[in-house]
Amino acid sequence: MLRLKENEVVVDNLYNVLLLMMIFMVIWLIGRGIRFTWRKEFSFKREIRTAAIPFGLMFIYLATLFPFPFYNPYEFVGPGVERQYNVIPFKSMFESLDHFYYMVPLRNIGGNILLFMPFGFALLYRFPAFTFWRALIIGFLVSLIIELSQLKIGFRSFDVDDLILNTFGTLIGMILYKGATKNDEKGNFPAHES
Repeated sequence: MLRLKENEVVVDNLYNVLLLMMIFMVIWLIGRGIRFTWRKEFSFKREIRTAAIPFGLMFIYLATLFPFPFYNPYEFVGPGVERQYNVIPFKSMFESLDHFYYMVPLRNIGGNILLFMPFGFALLYRFPAFTFWRALIIGFLVSLIIELSQLKIGFRSFDVDDLILNTFGTLIGMILYKGATKNDEKGNFPAHES
């Protein structure tokens, strides 16, 4: 019976993600179509660059609010169950590293880093003139907004380690962008277009 509920949560999450992605895509395409009919110019590179930040934020939003669960997150929150918050840096990271199941640190540490790597890449891809510090602060602030919003969501909780890991993921994404542009000897990586 528990497995059936877990499957229902997974299907429900996938349905919600697909629905929100489709709504976002339709709104995005209508907006870009209006811009194209108004300006009568189209650049594939500019469209990719323009889409980088909104689609990066959409990915983070969907992955945060509708995670594909390795367990049913809803079963742990109910009457008499207290959500836990972590405000001590590195506490939950060390606890997950001590966990007997290897997926716990992989999901908690690796997942939070991977979640923000595309966003760090997209920040510098869209705004190449940004300094590392400016882009890193933006990554931190986006993560902070997500963590604070989770205070109101029944099955999510605030964790300062998520802020640290998300910001580190932003940094890795920025380093990957810089590496990709530096090592592109053929000049195929899109240059900034306004």
